[in-house]
Formats: sequence, structure tokens, C-alpha cells
Amino acid sequence: MGRGQTFHNGNTGGFTKAELLEASGLSAKTFDMIRKAARVKGPSHGGLNWMFTREDVRALVHCAGGGRFTERGPGPAAAWERLLNGEDAADGVDE
Repeated sequence: MGRGQTFHNGNTGGFTKAELLEASGLSAKTFDMIRKAARVKGPSHGGLNWMFTREDVRALVHCAGGGRFTERGPGPAAAWERLLNGEDAADGVDE
């Protein structure tokens, strides 16, 4: 496995960074800004296979839904909330 491609503590009950990026439509840079503001531990570099727990994703939803991310955050927060509820993240996205 390449640099930054490790799994987070063997967690299998959450979502990978790749899944969260795909669901939200965010760039990796913006995702990492939200993640750091939410104080959620993440990969040191890249790490699309890094697993985030459901609690981590709830913290991301809370952070992205308000505060300094009011312009970019509500859409991704809603998509991640749908993932947590077991729904298709694209259900609420207008094409």
C-alpha cells in the first residue's frame, strides 16, 4: 500500500475519504479544511482509503453545516447526513 493509503485502525463501520469526497462534491483541500476545523483525525497525506467513523462524519456534518463554512458546507453536510441515514447521497443533488 502506498504512502497515505492506510486504513484507520481497522475501522470497517464507517466511510472512506473517497466516499465522503464523492458524496459531497468537495475538493480534497476543502474537505481537509472542514475536517481540521471539526477536529477529526485524518490521514497525513492523501489517504483516500482512510476510514472515518460514523461519529467522525457526524462531527463533519455539524462543522460543515454552520460556522465559517456557511457558503460551501450545507450541501456536503446534507449529503453526509444522507449517507449516515443509509440513503443515496445523490438523492438531494440537483443535476
